[in-house]
Amino acid sequence: MTRPGARYPLSVLDERTLSPGYDGPVYVWDIDRTYLATRFSSLRHLARIPLEFAIDKRAIPGMPEVLRALRRGTGPGFGACPIYFVSASPPQLRPVVARKMLLDGVEYDGITFKDWRAVLRGLRPGRLREQVGFKLCALLTGRASRPLAREWLFGDDVEQDALAYSLYAQLLSAELGGPDAEAALAAAGVAADDRACILALRSRLAPRTGAVQRAFIFLDRGTPPAHFDCFAPLVVPVRDALQLALALQQLGLVDERAAAQVTLALKADRRSAALRLDRSVEDAVARGLVSAELARDAGRG
Repeated sequence: MTRPGARYPLSVLDERTLSPGYDGPVYVWDIDRTYLATRFSSLRHLARIPLEFAIDKRAIPGMPEVLRALRRGTGPGFGACPIYFVSASPPQLRPVVARKMLLDGVEYDGITFKDWRAVLRGLRPGRLREQVGFKLCALLTGRASRPLAREWLFGDDVEQDALAYSLYAQLLSAELGGPDAEAALAAAGVAADDRACILALRSRLAPRTGAVQRAFIFLDRGTPPAHFDCFAPLVVPVRDALQLALALQQLGLVDERAAAQVTLALKADRRSAALRLDRSVEDAVARGLVSAELARDAGRG
């Protein structure tokens, strides 16, 4: 069922109803520049998005393998762990995205899109490129359906995902509230009506410490990891899918097959041919994403 978001122009598709008492892991992925290499750098790129076909969509090398590993889980059977996506693309692209996920073998439980038509009808074209307010409204809308879940978030360094995820975690834990929340959202460039929407959505949720476990940021633009130190330990920057797979294995969220499958995918992808996987692993160990022992075991696999 598709339903509008509360006051913010969202298009939300939920295909799986979790138990109200579900307190297990939920994985929330930003589609654009985190799973798919969608470009938002200019109005020309924005205009092309609704016209693309599934075959035009390029997955970031290794990310489908990570998503499949998260879905599979670490138990003896198939875990079917909940995965939800958030995209600033228009909902008219849903069939294309769904087809691409089918081609990649990526299963999902829901997708939230930014409703471009509603944005333009509201005479707010700036919302097409504004991301913090959109991301917070999308996350809080989804959270209402899974208020006890432990969330793991995935984004990139193209927009302001680290800031949005940090604000989201603080809002859920009630670390940020009242005038301080209003001020923090304003400082992040969130418009007044969008701030009201965010705070209204937040007011319907009970405070929950540790609701967001980690927020992984894919360094699509090569931003130095130290840039995100101010968000530590919540935000974890990763340079590629292999580092992400290793970090998730270290946390017990994927099994040992994930790193091996990602490695094969990166080696098979021509665009990743120059990627030095050994250097990637060394960097992951040096930054504490994974232990040297686990990295050695993954290398032997």
